[in-house]
Amino acid sequence: MSGQKKYRGVAFLTKAGDGTDGLATVTLKVENAVNPSCPSTVAEVMVPPGTSVYNMLLQAFYNGDITFQASWYGQFWSHFIYSINGLEEDDKQGTYWSFEDGQGSAFDRGVDLISVYNGDTIVFRYVKY
Repeated sequence: MSGQKKYRGVAFLTKAGDGTDGLATVTLKVENAVNPSCPSTVAEVMVPPGTSVYNMLLQAFYNGDITFQASWYGQFWSHFIYSINGLEEDDKQGTYWSFEDGQGSAFDRGVDLISVYNGDTIVFRYVKY
């Protein structure tokens, strides 16, 4: 069972925050650097401060902003995101999903090990190595 199906509707926010509820507003951007003519996704996701990027993605999925697929890698204590909005990594083409902060700095850990806070921007970019 995928993480999205397993956690759908469990402990997720059902309404947007009003700025006084203590929730963090995080900007999620999904971009395709391999084919820049593909439309990007930009979503504002409300989560408790300190939420992992993975749980923020689950909230974005629950909100209907994105779809994604991930695999758990126990040796890294984190999920590996291999598909967003139907676009999958492809070893033969040398493509994968990178993720970084709003200033373009790539993270050195997995999505379960990075926390988000109010005003953060997380960018998932489909790239070729």
